Amino acid sequence: MGYRNFKLAIYCPVGDLNGIKNINEFDKSFSFIEKYLQPDKVYLETFRNSVTIEKDKLLLIKNYFQSKGIKTSGGITTSLETTEAFRSMCYTNEEDIKTLKDIVVYTANIFDEIILDDFYFTNCKCSSCIDAKGNSNWAEFRTELMKHISADCIIKPAKEVNSDINLIIKYPNWYEHYQETGYNLKDESLLFDMIYTGTETRDPQHTQQHLPRYLSYFIMRYLENVKPGKNGGGWFDPYQCYYNPASYADQALLTLLGKSREVTLFCLGSLLNRYYSIFVPIAGYIFDTVDEFIGSLGNPTGTACYLPYHSCGEDYLHNYIGMLGIPLEPYPELNLAYNNIFLTKNAAFDKDIVSKIKNMLLSGKNVIITTGLLKAVQDSGFDTIANIRCTDRRAYVNKFAISDYGVVFNKMAFSEKPVLIPQLDYSTNDSWQLVSGLGCENNFPILTKNSYGKGSLYILTIPDDFGDLYYYPAEALYPIRSAFSHNSDILIDTVSKVSLFTYDNGIFVIKSFLPFTQEVAITVNKPGVCLNDLVSGEQIKGLQCGNKTIFNVQIAPMSYRVYKETEVY
Repeated sequence: MGYRNFKLAIYCPVGDLNGIKNINEFDKSFSFIEKYLQPDKVYLETFRNSVTIEKDKLLLIKNYFQSKGIKTSGGITTSLETTEAFRSMCYTNEEDIKTLKDIVVYTANIFDEIILDDFYFTNCKCSSCIDAKGNSNWAEFRTELMKHISADCIIKPAKEVNSDINLIIKYPNWYEHYQETGYNLKDESLLFDMIYTGTETRDPQHTQQHLPRYLSYFIMRYLENVKPGKNGGGWFDPYQCYYNPASYADQALLTLLGKSREVTLFCLGSLLNRYYSIFVPIAGYIFDTVDEFIGSLGNPTGTACYLPYHSCGEDYLHNYIGMLGIPLEPYPELNLAYNNIFLTKNAAFDKDIVSKIKNMLLSGKNVIITTGLLKAVQDSGFDTIANIRCTDRRAYVNKFAISDYGVVFNKMAFSEKPVLIPQLDYSTNDSWQLVSGLGCENNFPILTKNSYGKGSLYILTIPDDFGDLYYYPAEALYPIRSAFSHNSDILIDTVSKVSLFTYDNGIFVIKSFLPFTQEVAITVNKPGVCLNDLVSGEQIKGLQCGNKTIFNVQIAPMSYRVYKETEVY
């Protein structure tokens, strides 16, 4: 029983556990899950919304799962009963702190592992918290507060009653805003034995969380690089996926493409609920099929991204970029082992970022920055690198021109709708436009290139609506992908919403998020190679073009293809 290349867990909220009236009847219900899935573990929750579970009942359920060969761990959700959306505990309130300690000790006496669901934050603004905050801002106050609560009220009491316990903090999908509610990714990741990753993406348009599908992969990689080898897995749910069941399958696929060691499905009650149970066989299909090839993937590769701890900027922009077919590998610290570095406005939280950009360029690296970062640092000595500024002016464009690094544009393309972009001021012959948006007797940079030292600086113009990046035509996207993928083995040429995932052993995955079949041209920067489809076994031959080989493939709607480069003998 179980999958070969990853573990599967199911999270069981305390309300679902309390709802089990007869273990034999529950066994009949649980058989539906076992029909499609191969669970290795369950997380049995002991507290949520001020509700707990009696020890005898908890032990009965624990023994039931263990009798089936399913491991059991504890779970705690630090939320209180409320009529509001979410109400955290107040961590300046002694009664709430005592409640937390008591439930931690109770759970640690029963389990050797505890995971904290991603309500382990504080959004409390009571008078006590306001007084305790003093002159600090909320992010500073809350991150420091939760660091101490983690050490003194969770880790210390749990280890005192169970020295072998494995304590896991699960981080939510909204990484841009962790610090605002006290999620201290920098310090808590060191305090806890392991971390865990929320890879939910929801409906990016019709819900309050605007999270493109690529986030299910991107955040797995980010947290893996926060605590290498100790990122326990990825966790997602079926909510806001009913509009398109393929969106649920995408969460499962991308979590695993991010090399998740374990996948947790939230939650038991929903998976058995008539409305959401449709997602159980969908998950089973993804797990079965992905398990056939996921073990063949090497280590993920891509353009290095720098998201400093406690930073925010252009909200979730990286994931819109990932939806353009650009592989990304994010880090909480600047990783100079990479030759291609992508910096968004988040990087402005590093006060030395301008000097670091300068040094990277001097050493021969390619640095791609957004107009958001440019505007944040352009008055901090950036003009010593390039005489270019992001203005407050805007322009609508729907016609694009492409250059091969010369004065004359040699290709034109149109978008389906006008895109609102910021206008840049730059010095002729100091900056070169590789892609431009055309106005009325005017044009505006979309992608510019500047030489500095041994390196190249690229500035990517970001529309006011990040989703409008999807309207950049394929002809404009190709040079943008080229800037990100300088000296990379793989480059694709197609429209947006086709993502590329690359690995260090010559395997790559192309994933379509489109509702229609799409042609994709794949350039492998090697001569004399073919592509083997690791799923179908098909061998694809390409067209030799100098030192490159070009392949033309079709990707079915919402599907993916897994290829491995092999030499032609």
